Amino acid sequence: MEFLPSAGLGVFMDRQKALVPYNFTSYDKKALDFIMRTFAGQKNIQFTLFHVYTPLPEINTDSNAVLGRLRDTMRTLYQEIKDQELILKQAKQDLLEKGFSDDQVNYIFRPREKEIEEEIIDATTEGHYDLVVLSHRHGKIVRLFGHSVSGKILSTVKDIAVCIVN
Repeated sequence: MEFLPSAGLGVFMDRQKALVPYNFTSYDKKALDFIMRTFAGQKNIQFTLFHVYTPLPEINTDSNAVLGRLRDTMRTLYQEIKDQELILKQAKQDLLEKGFSDDQVNYIFRPREKEIEEEIIDATTEGHYDLVVLSHRHGKIVRLFGHSVSGKILSTVKDIAVCIVN
């Protein structure tokens, strides 16, 4: 076992697992930069980039002319989802280029079934992660309605370190 002083967790672990929710914002890029600076050269940590997207409905657009017009919109949305997965793969590649090995970095990209906070919490507990690296999202609307992904995660998970990159 090895002590991870630079992680600031003060715990002994064989291999630490970190979940990194990723939503394609500049704040998420800051979280990746933090990971690259903080954990570069450490071989006993594994990162999982995590994104759940809103699934698109199954609609038969061939049944009539009105729905046929929806076809182009649906194609565009499907392409956006494919593009997001490519961006997530590129984020993984960025970590690999900074010295992390292929067995240290993977990603989860799948349709969302619940609220995003619940998806992250479930992934964290089911995947036995030791650390969640969140990017801080600024905004008056979030504060106004009190809906905070990080707040929900902090109040729910137990025995898991949560790092919020500002």
